[in-house]
Amino acid sequence: MPLSPVRLADTLTSAEVARVREIQAAATAADGVSPLSEQPLLSLDAPSGRVRHLLGYAAERLTGYAQLDGPTGPDASAELVVDPAARRQGTGRALLDAVFEAAPGARLWAHGRLPAAQALAASAGLAAVRELHKMARPLGAADLAPAASALPEGFHARAFEPGRDEQAWLATNAAAFAHHPEQGRLTLADLEERMAQPWFDAAGFILVEADATVLDAAGISPIGGIPAPHVAAFHWTKVDPEQRSSVDPTKTAGEVYVVGVHPAYQGRGLGRPVTALGLAHLAGLGLAEVVLYVDGDNQAAIRTYTGLGFRSIMVDVMYALAV
Repeated sequence: MPLSPVRLADTLTSAEVARVREIQAAATAADGVSPLSEQPLLSLDAPSGRVRHLLGYAAERLTGYAQLDGPTGPDASAELVVDPAARRQGTGRALLDAVFEAAPGARLWAHGRLPAAQALAASAGLAAVRELHKMARPLGAADLAPAASALPEGFHARAFEPGRDEQAWLATNAAAFAHHPEQGRLTLADLEERMAQPWFDAAGFILVEADATVLDAAGISPIGGIPAPHVAAFHWTKVDPEQRSSVDPTKTAGEVYVVGVHPAYQGRGLGRPVTALGLAHLAGLGLAEVVLYVDGDNQAAIRTYTGLGFRSIMVDVMYALAV
């Protein structure tokens, strides 16, 4: 089937968004893993200038899609998907070539380390430069035990309050993930976009604050003009029906969406109890399993999660042109 050139666009029509979602759903069903992660899906209907859309066609039908985030920046990244019914016809390679023509330094995510993705990467001279591990573990009655989530003295936990906590959380998130290419650059618009999703539940967005006595003792000034006490750590959990259990795909798994500790409070024993607080919340919802994602080079976090009973069940790989 002859290929037409890949088309680049700054925005998608509603019909194109619907078609990309059809391709995404078909690929997920065929491969057992979603080819597009959360951010690209949220950005399908993003305003002009936020991302670049690359559309691949066969016989004038949209059969493949790639999204390029930050094409002019140092952290340009892309993800792509091809309709399972139209694979092995050159669409994937055409999209890949178009991505690197638009942004030669881009990095490409491949979810699940599938053989077809590995073969495509090898054919294009790409090398693996980063891994993201998906880890999982069962939830049970033990996760509800109060002792499992005891915070150090001078700290207390409460639920995130929309309209009050956005700026304080953004400041702590930026500090905790200052060297992370995605999480550390979240903006208020990004946060509000996620808060608008059906899965958002403020009760599962847990903030840990330092009491005034801890702030005074540490000599820590307020962040971004936010009066003390400010956010010392947090655990944002997520319950998305599309996140299926690795043990029973008919059931939903909870997710450790993101856990962070402000650098000013690292080493104070907050990481483990704030993680346990989120697990207790998810267990209290009756969920039987929880998953999380962690960078492969973050061995400290992997050790912490392994110690909490998590095991690696899948690996996403980021590729870049070999130099």
